Order: sequence, then structure tokens, then C-alpha cells
Amino acid sequence: MSDNDESRGTSPGGSREEPQAEPNEGQSGRMRPGGRATNLNLEVESNSGKRKLIIGLTWPALAENLFTSISSIIDMIMVSALGAQAIGAVGLIAQPRFVMLAAFMALNIGATAMVARFRGARDRESANMVFNQALLIGISISTVLSVVMWFGGPGLIRFLAGSNISGDMIAGANSYLRIQIFSFPLLALTFTINAALRGVGNTRAAFYNNGVANIVKIFFNFCLIGGNLGFPALGLTGAALSMVISQFAAFSMAFSKVISGREYIQVELKKLFHIDLSMIRRILRIGIPALIEQVFMRTGMMLFTIIVTSLGDYSYAAHMIAMNVQQVAFMTGMSFGTASTSLVGQCLGRMRSDLARVYVRLTQHMNVMVSVFVTLLLFFFGEYITSFYSEDAELVRLSASMLRIIAIANPFSSSRFVFVSALRGAGDARYTAAITFVGILLIRPIVSILLVFPPFPFQIGLTGVWIALVSDGLVCFFLAWTRFRRGKWADIKV
Repeated sequence: MSDNDESRGTSPGGSREEPQAEPNEGQSGRMRPGGRATNLNLEVESNSGKRKLIIGLTWPALAENLFTSISSIIDMIMVSALGAQAIGAVGLIAQPRFVMLAAFMALNIGATAMVARFRGARDRESANMVFNQALLIGISISTVLSVVMWFGGPGLIRFLAGSNISGDMIAGANSYLRIQIFSFPLLALTFTINAALRGVGNTRAAFYNNGVANIVKIFFNFCLIGGNLGFPALGLTGAALSMVISQFAAFSMAFSKVISGREYIQVELKKLFHIDLSMIRRILRIGIPALIEQVFMRTGMMLFTIIVTSLGDYSYAAHMIAMNVQQVAFMTGMSFGTASTSLVGQCLGRMRSDLARVYVRLTQHMNVMVSVFVTLLLFFFGEYITSFYSEDAELVRLSASMLRIIAIANPFSSSRFVFVSALRGAGDARYTAAITFVGILLIRPIVSILLVFPPFPFQIGLTGVWIALVSDGLVCFFLAWTRFRRGKWADIKV
């Protein structure tokens, strides 16, 4: 496609007319032997039919997020048997790990939005080109960043730890990070494959891939942390090795899907090793603002980590337990957001921004109903849930108190993911970056500082930190909701 085609505001295929089905795609939307696609009848007339379509996209993502959250909770419980220092060590490497993944997550936003557009336009050739170019970029970036993190990761951990975290916790975090670095390239490629499959409407693939990987992680945690079934007791090192093994399992499953020829997108060596600068520019047109958003997010999270670690080992351990559990609060919004991204992208590919609005409205209504249930769960049963992490009654009480704070604002915080994901599906990455800047890099640290540190009069410790989390969620929800209502996202060219 020429640059002129890109600049006219046409559909991804370069035409304002409703694209025709590809030669190897039937009227039902299912591929013949040349590949398979999820059948998304976007133009179904009834709202009940639209809701069924939303549920079909959401339930695998919800099951994936639920399974991943439960696995993460079990993982943390297993690590917590090693003591508070082990819990803190795992928490300390979270931010360096996310710094590594920020570039891949940004790339995936661009890949998902463009693949969804081309799927909506029924342009399989271009969808495959986007996918393979995204893999090429991922291979290159992951290799470079793995080397950088190998040498720079320990310094970053020491910076995050500050002066109130013990040397043993820092040493454990360094060891944990060094082992995980070996699996980062595979993890990055798995993310890209799953993101592209979600773009074409196949949300089940990521569920199966990550589901098996989480089972593998729990099994090897059991074997390697405490030394069971004849395996050596490796403690925190065993937990890191379990993560590496599970990520290899996830990559193997994901890669097998896109080389089988049964998916709408597939690995093609000719496209994978052919540098298409025009397509790369289009991916980066969304990916670079998304990368800036990730930089904002990770910088804000690192500042946030520094603030929390300044409260000492005990408060940081309570914070990590509560953060681990609160994933449940966010998973509904993230799951409905997955459906929102795919549906908006595909609707815009068919030049139906009106239909995209309908789908987002219905998705949001369904998300609110589910998030209210999650709110009640966290508010009334938070102490029971956190009791699985520790026998320390005060640690359990403090963690549960944080969950009650976040539960109050959960419907709004969860709704934020639906609207932000819709904007990303439209390619409106610049505005989502601005939302992240305001919420995580400004609101969260500023409110935390005002409520935690002298000379300000409040000094309410960890409670102030979690009030800052709530403030961030509310502001981001309002900004995303306002942007979506104004409709400028519908005119974004990708």
C-alpha cells in the first residue's frame, strides 16, 4: 500500500467500500484450508446477539485472567512459605521485569489494532504482514533488552529498594531476575502471537496457552521450591526456574498455532525476514505512543514502589499481598477490554464506527454488573483471602484493609479498562498515553507523597498509598470515558 492510500482515511484495504471476502474465505467468515478465522458476525441486529458475541470474546479472556490471577496467588502463597523477604524479593523484580516487557506490550498494541482493522476489512494478506513484521521487531528488541537488563538490572533493583530494604531481600531479587532474563525473548514473542490472535477475534488461544503454562508453573513450584517428588529444594531459585519452564511451555503452544496454517494469521518466513518499512512505520505509528505510555506507566510504578518500600519490609509485604489479590478486581475490566479492542478495530475496518459505539456501550454495561460482584467479594471476604498468605494476623488485617479501599472504587477502575481498550483498538494511542501520564505519573505519586510523608499533616502510611491508587483509577476512568464520548477516536488512521 502506498503512503497516499494511508493518508486518505480509507479502510486498511485502501477503499471506502465494504471489502469483499477473500478468495479463500466463505461468506460465513470461516477460512477454507488456507486458514481459519473466528466467525464474528458484527452486523447481527439484536442486542442479545451482540451480547453473545461479546461474551464469546470475553469469557476466554476472563477465564485466562482468572486462571492467571489464581495461579499468581498460588505462586505467591508458595513463595510466602520462604518468608517475608522472599515475598519482597519477588515484588522488587516486578518493575524491572515490566520495564523489559514495556516495549513488547507497546508493540502488541499497534499489532492488535492493525490486525483487527485488516481482519474487519477481510484483508488477510495485510494482517499476516503486520503479524510477521511485529514478530521480527519483537525478536530484535527482546534480544537487545535482555542483554541490557542482565547488566543493568541489579543496579535498578538497588535503586528501587532504597535504604529501608534489607540486603538479603535485594540479593534474592537479583538472583530471581537473572534467571528469568533467559526466558524474556520467548515471553515477548508469546505476547505478540497472543495479541495478534486476539486482534482477529481468537481470544481462546491465549487462554489455552497461558492456562497450560500456569499449570506447569504451579507443578514445578511444588517440585522445586520445597523439594518434592524427588526434586531438589531450591527455594526462591526454584520459583524462578518454574517461571522459565512455564514460559517455554506457553511459547511452544502459541508458536504451534501460528505455524499450523489453521489460523487467520500465520508465520510466513518470506514475510518474517522481509523488512517492510512501510508496514513497520504504520505499526510504530501506534506503537511509539504506546511505548511512551508504557514509559510513563513504568516510571510512575517505580516511583510508587520507592514510596512503598520507604515504609519498610512489613508494610511492603502487606502491600504485595494486597496487590496480588487485587488482580481479581481488575481482571473483569481487562477481560471485557480485550473484547472491546477487537470489536472496535474490526468495526472500524468495516467503516462502522456507529457499530463500534454500540458494542462498547454493551460491553461496559456487562462489565459493571460483573465488577459489582467482585467489589462485594473483596470488601467482605478480603481478610479471609489474605489469610492464605500468612499466619501473621496483623499482616493479614493490614492487607485486607487495603483491599477494602480499592474495592470501593472498583466499578470505576474496572470500567477504565473497557474505554481505554476501545481507544487502543481504534489506534488512539496518543490519548491513552496522556491518560497514563496524568493518572500514574502525576496523580498516584503526588497523592501518595501528600498522604504519607512529612511535613504534610496526614502521614497515614500504607492507607495513603492505596487512596492514591483509587484516585488514579477514578481520574483515568473520567478521562477515557470523556474521550470516547466525544468520538474523535473514530477518525484515527492506522
